[in-house]
Amino acid sequence: MVEKTSLPFLYRYPIRAIKDKIYMFTHKKDIPYMEKICYICQIKICHTIKKHTMKRFLFLASLSLCLGQSALAQFGHCTPAERFTYVDKQTGNSITVLTDTTKNDHYLYQTDPMWTADGKYLIFRSSSRAGDKEMETTTPDGKKRRWTPTQMFFIEMESGKIIQATEGTDLAGTYLANKSNRMFISRKQEGKWNMYVMDLDKFFADVKKGKVGRPADYETFIGTFPKEMGRPGGFAVDCNDDYAYITVEREGTDEEKERMMKNAFLPESNQPIKIKPVLCGIRKMNLTTGKVEKVVDTEFKVGHIQANRFVPGEIVFCNETGGDAHQRMWYCTADGKVFKPLYKETALDWVTHETLATKDYVYFNILGFQPRLRKQVSGIVRINLRTDDVELIGQVEMEKDRQAIEGQLTGRGFWHCNASRDNKWAAGDTFGGNVWLINVETGERHQLVSDTKMRPDHAHPSFSPDGTKVLFQSGHFTNGKRLNLMMVDISGK
Repeated sequence: MVEKTSLPFLYRYPIRAIKDKIYMFTHKKDIPYMEKICYICQIKICHTIKKHTMKRFLFLASLSLCLGQSALAQFGHCTPAERFTYVDKQTGNSITVLTDTTKNDHYLYQTDPMWTADGKYLIFRSSSRAGDKEMETTTPDGKKRRWTPTQMFFIEMESGKIIQATEGTDLAGTYLANKSNRMFISRKQEGKWNMYVMDLDKFFADVKKGKVGRPADYETFIGTFPKEMGRPGGFAVDCNDDYAYITVEREGTDEEKERMMKNAFLPESNQPIKIKPVLCGIRKMNLTTGKVEKVVDTEFKVGHIQANRFVPGEIVFCNETGGDAHQRMWYCTADGKVFKPLYKETALDWVTHETLATKDYVYFNILGFQPRLRKQVSGIVRINLRTDDVELIGQVEMEKDRQAIEGQLTGRGFWHCNASRDNKWAAGDTFGGNVWLINVETGERHQLVSDTKMRPDHAHPSFSPDGTKVLFQSGHFTNGKRLNLMMVDISGK
């Protein structure tokens, strides 16, 4: 058994013995990683005392303290709850703020699951909480790109405390499992795209014990994406957690490229081309064996991939242009036998921000923020996946959404949308920075939140699994410089 000697009593050990203690302690498998780091810091300070002057020791001790604090802000590290409430002056609703404004926090995109299967933890991402250093990489075209690694965090909803769940610079994407407390993680490692699954039950249990190991202690390797099947990007997981549907960019043939450019959408003269067309596709990875197979190929940029969380083998995605498209929404089955446009658009339809929120419906927005688009109905719409029937759910009360926000388009209706799993409620954020709730059956509208600023990111409303809460992010308290992650209770509506 290794003796965990306290700091004052290490003075009596010779330097050779101190070095031996470091070796013995760090090679014990049953001692958590962070505990080893803290212990090594203590031992090295005592080693320094025996070799150097007190002046040098004080400097090194201060340095060790700083390094220790940095090391603690890593995998498994917990911070106290930051939540508080305030009353929205315009709506009178009580808003729960889950995170403070000192960090660069974001919810996941509203199409992705954000709650663990047991409903006890809420996931979010941050590029500042972990204290990671800014990185610099060179893009294929030779340009320098500076970025800070993004890490994933969980809020324990009962206590409000915040837990760091990833670390390092290789994180590519994450997706919460539907049936159990697990998280699928893609990593870019040494030129490979690897898929892992993380046991969150084991992780949260060790967090409660204060004995968190290394990430590898909770992750199981699933497979490597084969390079010959394309360049992988985002992914979604099937409702039974047995397949990941992965977007890819691919080379294709000259004939495909020619057709792609011929059919590419050309925006209005005053609008830039934000995302150039590229040959893409969807592949599926078996999350037990790691085997990868083709689903479909496309002649447009695939974005916002979603898997039906209630029916296996159904995939919804979009033609991502960064703006309007001839045909934005698409549907396919996992076996590739069905591949079709979803809601066939007219010239005056600007469709955006589709969400496969429920078993049978995709909710989306038809925008009305330009004069030419307001010659027909606009607002939150849904399409039935079984019948292709289309229903207009509702539009915001324009006059209540005309609050001027510098640099924003106001009074132009909804921008993003979502729905509760039981199809009772739809929610949307507006160009004016407000979040609204619509009763799907009656059409009754409720303004939930005002003044989110829609900066530095949009509100992106989503629902808790039980449909009693609406999540959103807001720049209200920072004048749009940073975001708070917020939540409003709608159980009394």
